[in-house]
Amino acid sequence: MTTSALVLVGHGSTRHPDGAAPVLALADDIRRSGRFAQVAAVFMKQSPKLAEAEAMVNAATVFVVPVFAGKGYYTDTLIPREMGLVGPITERGGRRFIYTAPAGTHPRIPGVLACRAEGVATGAGMVVAETTLLLIAHGSSRPGGAGETPRAIAAAMAAMNRFAEIVLVFLEQEPKAETWASLATCRDVVALPLLVAQGMHASQDIPPLFGLENGNRGPVQSQGHRVVLGTGLGAEPELVDIILEMAAAASA
Repeated sequence: MTTSALVLVGHGSTRHPDGAAPVLALADDIRRSGRFAQVAAVFMKQSPKLAEAEAMVNAATVFVVPVFAGKGYYTDTLIPREMGLVGPITERGGRRFIYTAPAGTHPRIPGVLACRAEGVATGAGMVVAETTLLLIAHGSSRPGGAGETPRAIAAAMAAMNRFAEIVLVFLEQEPKAETWASLATCRDVVALPLLVAQGMHASQDIPPLFGLENGNRGPVQSQGHRVVLGTGLGAEPELVDIILEMAAAASA
């Protein structure tokens, strides 16, 4: 793939431009790996915009990887429409565009998250087998929501039998994140956002659910539970290998 280009597509934010940092860092790491002739990072909500992607690379084969935690309206509709993609492979103007599934759908993600969550729990002095793992996904207010990937991740993590229970909540669909305390049955809770970046949701919407502020991650006493908050998917070093694997599989 050293003659190909890679385009990473992130969400970004008009209000919190620092939310792009994980995707930009990911692009830098992959660029240093030398696996692609060119690596670009573009965003839906901030510069460089998705519309600029095609002009940012000139390779004949371009891999497009949405760095999103799961499938949804952005990955299934907006990104393909903006880039003129009509399926996994699009031939246009003498170039081939290969569009992969979102990074969060990779089968290694549940294991990566489980290891991270265990580290957060033990670091807070919690017994993993007696702790609730609370997964907080974005979801969607659109009819039908966007829970396919988060539910698959939650089911895979539950099958590992590491935590006492796995509870999945959403910011924009049922079950809502603000109901977490009534769903968690253990005293100790590790809250893990199924989000790529530390943008508005991860920095402003989720911490107040547990009475946290100013970057504090706990442990904190909240609604009869002791809670510690983890960071988003974008902090995972293994994302580099995961994205390279996705591109290699798509190429094959």
